[in-house]
Amino acid sequence: LVWLAFFTSPESPTQPTQTATPSSAPDFKLTDVDGNVFRLSEQRGKVVVIEFMQTSCPACISQEPNLRELRSKFGSDVVTLIVSVNPSDTDSVLRKHRDDNLIGWIAMGDRDQVYKQYSVESTPMIFIIDKNGYIQYQHVGVTESAVLISEVDSLT
Repeated sequence: LVWLAFFTSPESPTQPTQTATPSSAPDFKLTDVDGNVFRLSEQRGKVVVIEFMQTSCPACISQEPNLRELRSKFGSDVVTLIVSVNPSDTDSVLRKHRDDNLIGWIAMGDRDQVYKQYSVESTPMIFIIDKNGYIQYQHVGVTESAVLISEVDSLT
């Protein structure tokens, strides 16, 4: 319970945060729920949106309509992925969650604790990475689709 309390964010939105000095996004390699290996460094040349989340997090569920709008606007032109920090989110749980709520998104469990490299302390937490692999924006808590779309648009 302490772990879940640590990783659960309130549903209130936060102000967008553009990184003052963009830092290189830490590379990682995880296997998605469909058995495909995903390596962040192989996405260079594309904008990448990563949401660290949990299927049991109320704020993460509230975030999903905004994520669907983002995906609807950019489609496969932007790499979109959800990374669950909750060990209880098995591949089958995440696959069903993605198929029911975030079609087109890559879904994976954070089996290697990538969240630590990104200093994730609550969910949802979103990172927008530019085509050169730099974190340009990050958000903690629910973030409106208009904000996310505007930020991604500025990088495409």
